[in-house]
Amino acid sequence: MLRIITLLIAVIFAFSCNEVDQYLGKNEKNKEVTYSYACLDSALGGRPLNRRISQAGDLLRDLAVSDKEITDSVQTVYGKMFHDEMVQEGGFKLINDKTLNQKLNTVLNQLLETREKPSKIRYAVYALEDTTVNAFTFGGRIYITRAMLQKCQGKDALLYAIMGHEIGHSEVGHIKSTIKELVLANNIFGERAGSTVFELKKLLTASFNQKNELEADYYGINLTNKLGYDVCTAVAFWKEMASKENPYNQVEDFFRTHPFSDLRSECLSNHIRSNFGKNCGTVSEADSHPELVKN
Repeated sequence: MLRIITLLIAVIFAFSCNEVDQYLGKNEKNKEVTYSYACLDSALGGRPLNRRISQAGDLLRDLAVSDKEITDSVQTVYGKMFHDEMVQEGGFKLINDKTLNQKLNTVLNQLLETREKPSKIRYAVYALEDTTVNAFTFGGRIYITRAMLQKCQGKDALLYAIMGHEIGHSEVGHIKSTIKELVLANNIFGERAGSTVFELKKLLTASFNQKNELEADYYGINLTNKLGYDVCTAVAFWKEMASKENPYNQVEDFFRTHPFSDLRSECLSNHIRSNFGKNCGTVSEADSHPELVKN
C-alpha cells in the first residue's frame, strides 16, 4: 500500500499544471476544431492539484488494465449485459412508442454517420419512463428520460446535441475508462464487490468528471453543427438549467461530476464562437430575438 501511495504522489507531481487544448476533427470549413478546458479553471475541478490527481488516477488505471483488453466489441457486450439485466430486474421501464423510437433511431443514425473516425461500438437508443431530466450511456446503449425528451420537444437541435454528447462519451474513451475501473475493482475485490447493475446505474447517471462532461458536450455540439442544426439551443438549455440550481459554492463543486450549468453554457458558448464563428448571445436574446442567433 505504501508503494502505491508513493507512486500516486510521484505521478501527481510529474504532470504539468497547464491543460493543453485538444485538437479533435475539423469544422465545416475544414478548419481544425480545438477543445479548450480553460473555462473550467474557475471551478475546483480545474485547479492544478485536482487535474494532477485525476491524471494520476487515469495513469494508474491504465497501468492495471490494458486498453487492448477493452475493445469496441467488449464495450458492446458490457452494454448489452447491463441493458438486459436492468430491464429484467425492473431498473428500467422502457417507453414503448413506435413513433418516438423511430425518431430517436433516425437522430442516432444521422449522428453516427457524421463521426470522423468512428469506432466499431454498436449503438442503440432507448426512451425511459423517468421524471428526472437526464440522459446517460453505457457500452453503446443510450438512454434518454421522458423528462429530458419533454425538454427537447420542438427543439430537435437540443435532442441532437444531447444524444451527440452521449455518443461522445463512448467515442472519446470515457466508457472504456469506466469499464476498466470495473475490471480493476473485480480483479482486486472480486465480482461481488458492489458492482451490481443498480449501483452501476448510479455510477452512470452520476457520470464522469467535469472535464469528461465538457469534452462530451463539445463532441455532441460538433456533430450537431455539422448536421446544420442551431447549436445555440444547447447554450440556452444550460442557461435554463442554471436558473434552477443553487448558487455556486466550493463544497458542492468539490463533489460535482458535472460542471455547474451556468459555467457549462459559458464553455459551450466560447467553443461555438471560437470554432464556428457563431455568437449565441444570452438566453433572453436567443428566445426573444431568434434573428440574433446566427445560423
